[in-house]
Amino acid sequence: MNKRCVRLLAGLLAAVFFFPSGGQAAHAAGIGGAVYASVTEPEVEDGKPEDPKDSKTEEDELLDSDNPEVEEKEEDLEDPKDPKPAEEDSKPQDLEDPDEADLEDPKTASDTEPGTEEKPDEAAPYSEERPDEEEPLAKEKVYIKGSVEVQITAGVPVHTDQEFTVTLGGAGTKKAVLAASKEEERIPSRTSVAFSDLEAGSYELTVSTKGYATYTQTLEVDGLSYRVQLYTGQAKVGTDSAHPGLMAKGDANGDGKLDERDVDALVDAIESGKYEEHLDLYGDGVVDLLDLNYLSGVLNQQIKATLERFVPLAAADLTVTKGSIQSGSPEELQEGTKGLVIASSGGVISETNPAEIAFDFSKYTEAPKMEQIVLDAPEDKNRVVTAGSVVVVTEEDQPLMGEFQFGSLMSPVAARQSGQLSVTQKEDGSIYIDLGGQIAVKKIVFTIKKASDAGSLAEISKVEFVNDMAGRIPEPDLDIPSNVTAEPGNKSFTVSWKKQNNVTAYEVFVTSEGKTESRRTVSESLTIQQFQNKEMVNNTPYEVKVRSLNGEWKSKDSESVTVIPKPDGKPPAPDRVKVTGGYRCVDVRWSRMKDTDSFNLFYKEEGASSYEKITGIEGTFYQIDGLKDDTEYEVYLTGTNELGEGPASLKASDRTISGLVAAKLPAYNLINTSEGVGKLSAHIVSATFGGGNANMVDSPLDSEENSALGLFDNSYNSYINRNDWDFGGAYPDGNKGVTAQLDAVYEIGMITLAQPMDVGNYTYVNIQYWDENGQRKTAQNVSISQRTSDNRKYYLIKLKDPIKTSKIKVAVGQYSGKQKVTIAEIRFHQYDSLENDILGLYADDLFITLKDGVTEETIQELETRLETPDPVCKELHPDYTALKKELETAKTLLRTEGLGGVIPVDAGITASKNAKIRLGGVTTIQPLGVTAAAGEKIVVYVGNPGMKTGSRTELSLVYTQQHAESDGLSQSVDLKIGRNELTVPSLLSTKVEKGGALYVQYKGNNPDDQYAVRVSGGSTFPILNVYRVSEEERSRRVREYIKELKAYVGDLSSAHGNLHAGSDNASVKYDYEQTTCILNMTDIVTDYMMFSVPASQVLSGIGSSGQEETLLNSLEAMDRMMLLFYQHKGLTDSFAEGTSSTVIEQNHIPYGYLNIRYMKMFAGAFMYAAGNHIGIEWGSVPGLMNCVPVTSDAAGRYQSGRYFGWGIAHEIGHQINQSAYAHAEVTNNYFSVLAQAKDRNDTVRFQYDKVYDKVTSGAVGYADNVFTQLGMYWQLHLAYDRNYNFKMYDNYQEMTKNLFFARVDSYARNPSSAPGNLQIPGERDQALMRLASAAAGRDLTDFFTRWGMRPDSGTKAYMEQFPKEERAIYYVDDDARVYEMEHGAQGGFGGKDVVTSVQVQQSAGGDMTIQIASSAPEEQIQGYEITRVFREWGEERREVAGFTRTGTFTDPVSFGANHVIAYEVTAIDRWMNRSNICSSRAQKIEGSGRLDKKGWTVETNLTSAADQEQDADENGPCEPAKTPAIQLVIDGKTDQIYTGSASEDAYVILQLNQMQEVAAFGYQCPGSRSAITRYQIEVSTDGENYQMVQEGTFKLTDGSAKVYFMKDGKNAACDAAWVKLTAVGQKSIQAAEFDLYGPSGDNVEISEKGIGILSEAYAYDKNNPKNTIPKGSIVFHGNYEGNPAYNVVVLYDENGKIVGGTDEEGTLTAHQIILADPLTEEDAMLGKVSNGTWLYWFEPTDGVHASELPKQVRAELYRVDDAQTNEGQRMVSDTLFVTLPKTLPDLTLGNGG
Repeated sequence: MNKRCVRLLAGLLAAVFFFPSGGQAAHAAGIGGAVYASVTEPEVEDGKPEDPKDSKTEEDELLDSDNPEVEEKEEDLEDPKDPKPAEEDSKPQDLEDPDEADLEDPKTASDTEPGTEEKPDEAAPYSEERPDEEEPLAKEKVYIKGSVEVQITAGVPVHTDQEFTVTLGGAGTKKAVLAASKEEERIPSRTSVAFSDLEAGSYELTVSTKGYATYTQTLEVDGLSYRVQLYTGQAKVGTDSAHPGLMAKGDANGDGKLDERDVDALVDAIESGKYEEHLDLYGDGVVDLLDLNYLSGVLNQQIKATLERFVPLAAADLTVTKGSIQSGSPEELQEGTKGLVIASSGGVISETNPAEIAFDFSKYTEAPKMEQIVLDAPEDKNRVVTAGSVVVVTEEDQPLMGEFQFGSLMSPVAARQSGQLSVTQKEDGSIYIDLGGQIAVKKIVFTIKKASDAGSLAEISKVEFVNDMAGRIPEPDLDIPSNVTAEPGNKSFTVSWKKQNNVTAYEVFVTSEGKTESRRTVSESLTIQQFQNKEMVNNTPYEVKVRSLNGEWKSKDSESVTVIPKPDGKPPAPDRVKVTGGYRCVDVRWSRMKDTDSFNLFYKEEGASSYEKITGIEGTFYQIDGLKDDTEYEVYLTGTNELGEGPASLKASDRTISGLVAAKLPAYNLINTSEGVGKLSAHIVSATFGGGNANMVDSPLDSEENSALGLFDNSYNSYINRNDWDFGGAYPDGNKGVTAQLDAVYEIGMITLAQPMDVGNYTYVNIQYWDENGQRKTAQNVSISQRTSDNRKYYLIKLKDPIKTSKIKVAVGQYSGKQKVTIAEIRFHQYDSLENDILGLYADDLFITLKDGVTEETIQELETRLETPDPVCKELHPDYTALKKELETAKTLLRTEGLGGVIPVDAGITASKNAKIRLGGVTTIQPLGVTAAAGEKIVVYVGNPGMKTGSRTELSLVYTQQHAESDGLSQSVDLKIGRNELTVPSLLSTKVEKGGALYVQYKGNNPDDQYAVRVSGGSTFPILNVYRVSEEERSRRVREYIKELKAYVGDLSSAHGNLHAGSDNASVKYDYEQTTCILNMTDIVTDYMMFSVPASQVLSGIGSSGQEETLLNSLEAMDRMMLLFYQHKGLTDSFAEGTSSTVIEQNHIPYGYLNIRYMKMFAGAFMYAAGNHIGIEWGSVPGLMNCVPVTSDAAGRYQSGRYFGWGIAHEIGHQINQSAYAHAEVTNNYFSVLAQAKDRNDTVRFQYDKVYDKVTSGAVGYADNVFTQLGMYWQLHLAYDRNYNFKMYDNYQEMTKNLFFARVDSYARNPSSAPGNLQIPGERDQALMRLASAAAGRDLTDFFTRWGMRPDSGTKAYMEQFPKEERAIYYVDDDARVYEMEHGAQGGFGGKDVVTSVQVQQSAGGDMTIQIASSAPEEQIQGYEITRVFREWGEERREVAGFTRTGTFTDPVSFGANHVIAYEVTAIDRWMNRSNICSSRAQKIEGSGRLDKKGWTVETNLTSAADQEQDADENGPCEPAKTPAIQLVIDGKTDQIYTGSASEDAYVILQLNQMQEVAAFGYQCPGSRSAITRYQIEVSTDGENYQMVQEGTFKLTDGSAKVYFMKDGKNAACDAAWVKLTAVGQKSIQAAEFDLYGPSGDNVEISEKGIGILSEAYAYDKNNPKNTIPKGSIVFHGNYEGNPAYNVVVLYDENGKIVGGTDEEGTLTAHQIILADPLTEEDAMLGKVSNGTWLYWFEPTDGVHASELPKQVRAELYRVDDAQTNEGQRMVSDTLFVTLPKTLPDLTLGNGG
């Protein structure tokens, strides 16, 4: 960047001469023209320069001590009738006096003759002259002493406390601390200091602090209190005549001034990228152009404060004349330290009981003058004065009176007042008393007659007596933004509002889901595309409010508006549809889907031919009612939005509940047998309920309060209803539950109960009873389970230890707090020892060992009892099936002395040990080899030596669903020691088999725990567990597994027929389908992975021959690949001896494994990673079983083998990503490329040419392709890892020494282990830059900057502690790293001259072709970096053009038309070292100014039939991004026309991805019928704040049009990184190409023959003889194209200095004119140029001699957007250097017209 970029060309456009028709316009600047006019740079308001005539008043000119005209103007102010000079009769012309003329009383001013000032006794409240002190009888004179308050207010954000030193000459020095700003405060941070008891006289005020220009002002003090208001930044406060002073920030060198040296220091900091807090003028954490822009705005400005004048409050004798002081004191009020709280004489303050305070000035010789009295309101709004009176006694003892009564605060009630004084009250309660002019006051009496809410206390927090109203600086009255509207877009919205007054900026607040963020803008609209650093979500409401800002002043918020962004495509199919049957209804739930406004629900009765449709459902739940009892209903959904209806979801179904249908309760050993429906059962004497919120429903037997006989009447019409989830089961007390009195004592072993309808699931039970002695007890070892019979559910409560009682209380509850408790029938069953006798056969909790003495006869006897039905009801035992299995097990054990199916639980697989490695995605579930159907009853046996039966364990049983949706995979239940009777839950409702594999999970942290598990029930399937076993054991287990697998898969179909198709369990009663049958399942566990996939697909994957080897290879490949990944994450199980336990805990391989599961895909996915599993589909399973381990040599060089596809590694990457810097779809791909890259460029997924395009583009932000962005991470690996990709290391220490990302991730887990004081911020890019620099031991600022990342101040500070990385590692690739490893670390041609020539030639199309010759060995050359070199403002400016691997490079530089360009080429060797630079000759670019489109991207609301939406696959497993056809409009071709449509006005946003100067827009659409007609073009520098630069109608000529940008009605170029085209009123458009153009084709040329000494005078304006170049002038002459109204020429020498230089004031020594025909406004708008000549000369009197001229000169042509303000100044053309003749020739010019 050139330091002259902040200086203006004011003065070079100072004079305009128009000649008669046919003549020329000459623009000239004489000696008085200043090249550097930052002194007079106008203040900026809303981004527009202030009119020059408003920028400085005449008084300001008088105050400018450097202005040569001051003396002359002062003379003009003298009174023509008074021979004395004006200054003799008035006060000195100090900095306060100029305000006085504007501030005086209008009535007084009208009596003063024009051109004169008032005499001191008229203009000021006190004369400097005192009465004659020699009068012998004169009374002692008493005068008021003065005081000065200096108040400093934040005009820019204050991020840390700032201490100011305030010195008042002769009165001392004080410190003032400006506290850090608080976002929630509307009033800016403010501080003040005061100096009191000041004698009359002059005082010099000085205010200083670090980083600010020292503020000085001379104050004349004379018996008043003076306030100096200073702002630390420009704010719209006050008026032209009454305003605060400026404390200007930006003193970079600490000399207390703001000048060009500070500009240079700031520019140096920007160029170096070094952060220095005192140069961060905006306080935003970076030093950049914003700070430079601020400094330019305040440079050399001397804004002095208007003095505010007050009568000192301390001068008054203050007394409370009525009432009493309750808090504070008169002295504290006068000192300003505390308010005064006053009470009336008694009770409420009223008209008859007022409080009164008096201020007496009568002791003074001269009564003080004042215009207004201000009484500030207190913070306690209950003490605000709302009614009273005021009496002001004048110097003539005349009373002025005022009565007032106000409405309540914030009330629209107007004040009622009367009398001579005007009394008003502000909204905050402050009272303003206007005296009607400046009046001498002896006394003031303020009577308080009412306080807020008729209180008894009133408070006055502050009192001011304003001496001079015109000088009072009002606080800004900010308008609240009005007409706030928000227009939705796709994942965005644009909020707009009406322009407000007194505003420097606006702040927009966006709130959604309880979170709020704000953004600032200077325009009246803002487009928002992100919220909380994420893209906005369509169909989500956002609340928006806006407030005005004025510096740090803030208005109240506007009324809020709500906006909902809308999508640009149809919605996806709804996911995760779940149906739950209810009574004559089904509840349907599904996932919230993106881009979906509402849902359509389709349902039908099973077997029906058509669906019913329900539309417009906005939530994710719907209850379909009015259905039939006990009927299966099928459901699916679609999503809709404004663009139409999306695809259908999967179908789901469930059965409605049978309402009030009797459940089939067991009658086995029933005590309370039925006496008939509606009649009380036998043996029940009474029944009651308690606990509140309960009542009996439809029960004729229960007429008495709390009676519950209806629960024993054999009728389901009568039932109890409790409006709570618990009825004493979970939280038992003395009343909750149902108590029954039986007619005798019975031994009860079982209780059954049923609901009137099946709702919920009771999981809590509590049984209490009264024993034979009447003692109340709680039964122990009680269990409850849900059973099903004939599609009705009931509950079986078992008492392991029977109870004997005649009175019993039953209490239940359920897990879900949403359901209520209902019971229709309760039955008691006599104890039968059969179950306990059968279970008593076993000696252990796993039921795998029989007790001693068990014989075949014992088992036979129990079997006979089990087969014997109840003699009354003829029913078998309710648990007949389970008990039968137990007897069969006992028989097996008796015959074989052993039983399979026992699974030992590995206590080393536990999540509790993984907390410190911070790794997600690991599962710790262990397979049991059992699959069970939903609704199936199973028994899980748990054993552990030393633990008692029934004890709580650290185990959970995990149920899963085969082929589940991502969020419906599993559910768990805790297990106890011994026998656990369980019912498998249903986890989905789609019309497929329900159920799946069972797992056990250990949750403890004791490696010595010895749990074992056995499952009775379900169906077994083959599992292969080779977790941490030896190779020999692994081989053996694989061999056995394959045998079992082949037999199992071969029998799948018949097994399904036997177990499922013929089952009465509706969950699995389907025809066999291998993709959904829950029997088609296997689990394979390796050291680092578990596969949970269909068994048939595993068998398919291992093929028909060599199956054992194939499977072993695949398992080995997975483990080796995972180990490779873990090593690059710094995780291992091997540590050097002596490694601390802390290091091991933070860096070990996880105790567990990842889990790849057969899952159902959601919309757009091919694979996915979620929670604790990776989901794959049917077709992906075989590929997991046929991989081959990669082998490598000792250095890790690939030799053979192949790992898994890109997609599997991609999803694994999601699971093991380091969260501190994880970038979704990018960093996870590091593992994909690691698994496939073979140290060659052709084995990586991304393209290095695109990487080089990115790192040479200068664009900020990520690459537009995730694979290109991946290159950044891969290059870090290549730059710092010095072994081949597949190298493995023996231990943690070796691993972190040799692997870059092993260090990165280790530091992320433990920042204290990193060098320096590493603090990891929450923002991922900043975290990555710090971690990477720590891992590299290098400052990687250049590397990350090349990749478009910008470190914040904290990151810069951390990175700078390391040596700078000197290598150009952003050019490294795989081949280069291999070359370096093979040829040694030292080598190459760094710092040598190896580029021998650079030849440049411009093609007909405008591109520059660079041919490079080199002497370096070709094999050592990585490539060449090409840098463009321009000259601007006399200095060189460089920008990287690109990188090429060959000796040829093409640079599309049409954007640089009419500029001189040279190229510098640096060769990069294979070690990433740079050679010395070789430069080309400079040459001038010819072209149209069209900008290069490299690096551009496009955003639009259009969709097109040509948009490519690629399906997810192995290479793109997650939902791939669309490839929109809109990219055609920037592909540089016109043979393909893009056609698109939208639901609203079509728009296209060109994202340039870097700041560019743009002046025109080009549109091509040959032969189109849907060309864009009406258009609007906007530009933005940040992608959020847009400014309109042109609107109109395209007029196509030969299919193309070009329009030029405008600003404030003038042709203008704009800085832009985003350009938005809106087709107004068109929803469908066509376009072949969009182009952007730089500034117009202005051109300047210089001629060697046009340099010489003028032999005779040249008059360039015959109408004005003064416009003549005198004889003997040194003249430079050349040709010109442009707009003479906006151009100027400057000459520079070979050293970048202006030819002739400037004087001390920055005034150009030379003179210059442009002679050209003036352009019409229309021609200028069309970008036309005028041809002419220019002259640049030195007159003989200028003191420039030919001998002093440089050897070479070149011309630069500048253009501005506004000739008055020089806004938008820029260089638009320049010339090559021209060598001056040794002796300048004589030159003759023809005279002008």
